[in-house]
Amino acid sequence: MEHNQFDNEYYVMSMDGAENHPLLAWGSIDFAPFLKAQPVDESGYKLPLQLIFDEPYPAQYEMADLLMLASLYAVSAKFKELLEKMNIHGVQFVPAEVKSNKGEVITGHYVLHIWNKLPAIDKNNYEGSAPNRFGNILSLSKFSLDSEILNSIDLDKRLVFGLSENSTMYLIHQSIYEAIQASGLTGMRFWKVSELSHIHI
Repeated sequence: MEHNQFDNEYYVMSMDGAENHPLLAWGSIDFAPFLKAQPVDESGYKLPLQLIFDEPYPAQYEMADLLMLASLYAVSAKFKELLEKMNIHGVQFVPAEVKSNKGEVITGHYVLHIWNKLPAIDKNNYEGSAPNRFGNILSLSKFSLDSEILNSIDLDKRLVFGLSENSTMYLIHQSIYEAIQASGLTGMRFWKVSELSHIHI
């Protein structure tokens, strides 16, 4: 697979998979708006949003700065503050609290809604399933970013984005990656797009 400059500038963000970092699930919430490529109207919800621990439950949990919430993420106030300082386009933080499997209520988290979605996969240079009738690539193992599309978008509008072809894949620019790494935030790991052929996400 051939790679371009953007494949070396962008990182895929994921959870770190530590056993003591709980997986989260939605409480009794209509979460469909969080799957759309637009900001969520917070006035339509009772805040903070109610999240719960999902199985398998950790024996002793630690609330990392980034936690998996179905195909999205929940993040700490520290994570929120870092990204807000950088005034990133297309990112929304919705207040949430988490209830553990033992009934403890943990406050101070936010649902991270990355509504900035870009059709950024080079359709002639990826490995995965064929796009379905909606243009979604449900199985994606490695890919190259579309230089023509990204060159047409100002950098400040593509610092952080989700792939519109794959709802579970979120990318961050190298400048954001470096800021996160320097901050000491926990619960996440990153792979450079050009290195995805050497790992499994």
